[in-house]
Amino acid sequence: MSILCHVAGLPEINRAGEFPLLNPVFDFTYRGPTNVIHLYGYDCRVRINSREYRIRPGDLTCIQGGSVYSIQTENPGKHWCVHFREAISRKDATFELPDVIALGANSLFLREQIRQIATLFNTLGTQNRAKWLHLEARHRLKTLLFALHNLQGQTGRAQSRKMCDWDQLLVWIDDNLSRLITTTDLARQAGVGSPTLAREFKRRHHATVSRYLLHRRMDRAKSLLATTTLPVQEIGSAIGIADPQYFNKQFRKISGKSPSRYREEHRDYLDSAPEELAVKDGQWPKQKPT
Repeated sequence: MSILCHVAGLPEINRAGEFPLLNPVFDFTYRGPTNVIHLYGYDCRVRINSREYRIRPGDLTCIQGGSVYSIQTENPGKHWCVHFREAISRKDATFELPDVIALGANSLFLREQIRQIATLFNTLGTQNRAKWLHLEARHRLKTLLFALHNLQGQTGRAQSRKMCDWDQLLVWIDDNLSRLITTTDLARQAGVGSPTLAREFKRRHHATVSRYLLHRRMDRAKSLLATTTLPVQEIGSAIGIADPQYFNKQFRKISGKSPSRYREEHRDYLDSAPEELAVKDGQWPKQKPT
């Protein structure tokens, strides 16, 4: 769901800054009451509700408040973000920002604008001084939203990386990780021949079907190890690898450590997430009193 912006009024900023990606797997979902724009500094894939996008450094996502989204990457880094609410009035004229905007050469300029908004919003001082700095941040954000709208209209590249025809296939994979999945199964789901499926899948996801499935299974295993007390053997069965020795071997191959070692290192990982930008199971952390 793209962000619906209002021509009149100023947005109310909830938080802004540069944050590390703490939970780089699709199984860990985010959902907040605010709109959010992210400017990425790393390669990743982003799911917004039921749609998936391939993101490159310098790309920006625009996510409407209430949407469920998640980020998948093998090399997590940092992203700039601004969370905000729009002043809503049915009488206002509106415009939309698409889910994804490929900024290209404009990314450095727009990153500086977001950085300036974050600096103004987070600057401490007297109550009166903070009030004026926050007001400037809101005006700058409004200008940024207009600039993004005009930019995506000029380039016509806003949704060039959307994978509409394959969204449901990826969802189907995640829903069926506990059983054997073959290229023939996926071809049947996609309505194409097996050779076409294999070729197109590799082009879109830069991985063979088998490698993609293995990494998705390991991502699910990591999530279960960190958030449940299920025995390791049951976790292997839950992701479609019933042989404990083979599961252990593949997990070591992907993560560089045993399942039990991973669990021990990440047992308290999610418990600390509410202190950061990340949230667990779509629950937005309560704001600390100021």
